[in-house]
Amino acid sequence: MTLDLDANKRDDKLLITTIQQEYKILAEYKMIESEKLSGIYVIPSYANSLLWFGVFFGRQGFYSESVFRFSVLLPDRFPDDKSLPTVIFQQDVLHPHVCPYTHSLDISHAFPEWRCGEDHLWQLLKYMQAIFSDPVDSIRGIEADMLKNNEAAELLMTNREEFAARVQENIKESKDRVYDTPPTEDPHYIVFEKFQPDIHGPVLERIKAGKSKQLEATSQQTNGGHATGLSWVKEGEFKPLSIE
Repeated sequence: MTLDLDANKRDDKLLITTIQQEYKILAEYKMIESEKLSGIYVIPSYANSLLWFGVFFGRQGFYSESVFRFSVLLPDRFPDDKSLPTVIFQQDVLHPHVCPYTHSLDISHAFPEWRCGEDHLWQLLKYMQAIFSDPVDSIRGIEADMLKNNEAAELLMTNREEFAARVQENIKESKDRVYDTPPTEDPHYIVFEKFQPDIHGPVLERIKAGKSKQLEATSQQTNGGHATGLSWVKEGEFKPLSIE
């Protein structure tokens, strides 16, 4: 009987710990939403909250117009563990901080260890944005043997035409495979569909209309009006919010 009680207590404690972890991970996701990161999208797996699916869209520099899929693997005790999350791209990505063999992104230069309560996933994603926007700056002050891809770093500094050409090869390869059948049946896996006018056309028009209204409201504000852009009512409240 005592053994049964001890086992039940352990099960209850494990359940509570799991629920607390789930809440912390959900809080991380909410922070990412509030940061409104441009050009980078992530979502936790439906089946496993420690696995996140992501897509990076390059907006400038060498990686402009890139579409790179990646996964984020969180440590088992995240975020109460000093172990770092693992970011792995699903294709070749030429970058000084990306291992050419495992496709993993080295984040240790920004996060020597994970500090619970201080380090957050949105900061990791911002770091990813920064090193792809300016790869030259990302390696400044770092010894060559501390980089995951020395060849990429050397090309970047000595032969940028060749570096750019090889990055373009990566971009073309990733775009050619963007519509591939998903490698998982997880419903949260980010899927792309080819444009279909009858299905996606109305959505595109609504987006354009929304942007038009936002520009008009911004113009009114600039001219002394009181408009603040598009607004909506926050779910569960009656307080209107607006897009900055």
